[in-house]
Amino acid sequence: MKENRHYIDLLKAHKIFTEIEGRWKFYDTYMKSKDPEAWFKSGDVPLKEGLLLFGFIHSWDPNFQGDLAKFLEIYKDIFPLLKDFKNTTLIEVDLSDEIKNCISVIFDRIAMCPRTKRYESTDASKILHAIIPDLFVMWDGKIRKAVIGDEECNGRCYAFEFLPKMQELAREYLDSFIKEKGGDYKSAAFQISRMADNYSLSKLIDEYNYVRYTKRKSLTDIRNISL
Repeated sequence: MKENRHYIDLLKAHKIFTEIEGRWKFYDTYMKSKDPEAWFKSGDVPLKEGLLLFGFIHSWDPNFQGDLAKFLEIYKDIFPLLKDFKNTTLIEVDLSDEIKNCISVIFDRIAMCPRTKRYESTDASKILHAIIPDLFVMWDGKIRKAVIGDEECNGRCYAFEFLPKMQELAREYLDSFIKEKGGDYKSAAFQISRMADNYSLSKLIDEYNYVRYTKRKSLTDIRNISL
């Protein structure tokens, strides 16, 4: 049965997330410390920014095997593709086949940043979100299983299946806000963000997914808490 989406669910999931997941502070610290413009001036990203990014990834996933030197070389290659998404949001992005193919290529290149042949699917989503937090939604194995039906997913799965589903969810949450408060998608996303520590809509959806599927909280559990 399809869930009836309401924007309050995002706010409550955000509250639960900060109560049960102590690592949320690592995300906040990284986002406040990074220079978002550094990733879009050129493909030659300052080493400091790479170190900050990989420090954040390791704080969430101690098993992350990405090689920073290799990643920075990969970033030079994908920069011409990624820079076009700089000011794009999850709501606004036109997920045409051409765009999805582009995202798929970017995702796969980042996921192959370890020295070994290990494919870092979860951490590739974190890296992309960290660089463009208004567009990319993070995932993990349990979220992939719940949303897509398969824990082992690649860039094509992310771009052609997961991200379109997240865009649909985002619009449903915003529609619920607009129905009650008025406005449009842009103003609704801004207001919801203000009520949730200024987190992006993409981050709030990730937190909802994390609480629901990774931590296995039911929708009833989420809705029963007070704000």
